[in-house]
Amino acid sequence: MPCRRAQLILWLAISFFVFPLRSTATDKPTWSKQGTDFRAGCSIEEKNNCKPVRIPSPDGNAAIVISYKSPAKYPAIVLASIRVMTRAKILGEVPLAASVENEIVWSPDSKAFSVTGNENASGEEHVFVYMLDRPRLGPGNITDQVARDMARTFPACKASNPVEDCAQYEKNPADYIGTSGIDWVGDSSRIVVMAQVPCSSVMGGIMCQVKGYEIEVPSGKILLRMTAREFAKKWQHSMAWKFQIPDPPEYAKQTSKAN
Repeated sequence: MPCRRAQLILWLAISFFVFPLRSTATDKPTWSKQGTDFRAGCSIEEKNNCKPVRIPSPDGNAAIVISYKSPAKYPAIVLASIRVMTRAKILGEVPLAASVENEIVWSPDSKAFSVTGNENASGEEHVFVYMLDRPRLGPGNITDQVARDMARTFPACKASNPVEDCAQYEKNPADYIGTSGIDWVGDSSRIVVMAQVPCSSVMGGIMCQVKGYEIEVPSGKILLRMTAREFAKKWQHSMAWKFQIPDPPEYAKQTSKAN
């Protein structure tokens, strides 16, 4: 956790001077209609856009508190922290999911929550899951099986105009596949996530491909796979945006060997 926080601080410190970030506070959910969004950080000049947020659990017995302060080494920015508490005590802190936008979604039974975040405008998303009855609230990332399934479904090395490091994609798909939390199913034992191949031309014929998944919490076991069309039909009501079904993937034509 300390290493990840240090990386986020460094990225934020650089981004405020290099990349144009949105100057308005996040006031609408990005991924899930049930979500509460907040920024990972702000420059000192726009710190009014990084205001503390309290996100109560559905049953009202717990809350997630987002607060901001300047890291000692980077006084020109304020960085968010995520603290989880009940009426009786502080349960602990969890790291930001990413360095730009972050979004919290409580489970209906108030026993768990997800944190989805993205790293940049191209939409590199990550989702993490935390449970109130765990000593350190983890497990955190539970989407490794999802990433591997995406790599099998959309093999990068067979795509038209394949990415140069396609073998690395198929070996370590979690480094490439974006995942976002859309909704919980019934209680805190299952969560719906969307997985997507990066929407970049470097991914060749599989760019922007999407599948939906219901996965078990906390194991990450895949309980249900959905094509993009099935996913849209079943879960559009929980999405904070109008889901667009991507064009079919394109694969390189196989040349037959001469007899």
